Amino acid sequence: MIIFSFNSGRYQTLPFREFTTDWYARMLQDQNFIDGLGNSLIIAISVSILATILGFLAAYSFQKAEFPAKPIALGLLLAPLAFPLILVGIGMRLQFTSLGVKPGLWLVAMGQTIYVLPLAILNLRVGIANVSSSLEDAAISLGASRIRTLVEIIAPACRSTIIATLLITFTFAFDEFIIAYFLTNFEITLPIKIWTTLVTGFDPTVNAVGSGVFIFSVTLGLLAQILLFKRQPGKVS
Repeated sequence: MIIFSFNSGRYQTLPFREFTTDWYARMLQDQNFIDGLGNSLIIAISVSILATILGFLAAYSFQKAEFPAKPIALGLLLAPLAFPLILVGIGMRLQFTSLGVKPGLWLVAMGQTIYVLPLAILNLRVGIANVSSSLEDAAISLGASRIRTLVEIIAPACRSTIIATLLITFTFAFDEFIIAYFLTNFEITLPIKIWTTLVTGFDPTVNAVGSGVFIFSVTLGLLAQILLFKRQPGKVS
């Protein structure tokens, strides 16, 4: 795909014709692609922030709290990872429609938050587990509230994991197609625009768009992995 995005030929066939960047220029001039990119960025940013905040609170709760139904509650939160995404999309569409909720971009953001939330919980739970409980105990014994301890002690100690979680959830939400397809009507995201372009007649501009999305997503994914493998503060005995 990346190779043919620089091929002047309209179709992905050999031999390779003249080198060109015209498809990238056309991509930047196509308002539909620009609008789809804008919608995808807005949704992905919103989803990554919301999922990371909710994931951090949930991960902290599951790490610290003890209650009889803890495994069941955790399993319910992680359940979206166990089902095919198309079933999740169809289920969300049927459920929201039965409640009289109209499809739209905000509904896509809500659906994708549910989808990426398990990833956020799994990542952040590991980061929180690596923070020494003695730091939290010392802060509380000195008069700090639980919320203040969470904000000023736990969160800074998990900075790398939080940033990595933001990047991972952003990448998943930015590239996600199925939930966006089922939960929107006329608004388009970039993956939906790429899909409609492919099914209505191949346009070589898709090669340029796909190459840009691929490089962007891989870069964010690698950066997130680097942050996740960054050494976390050890536990204080």
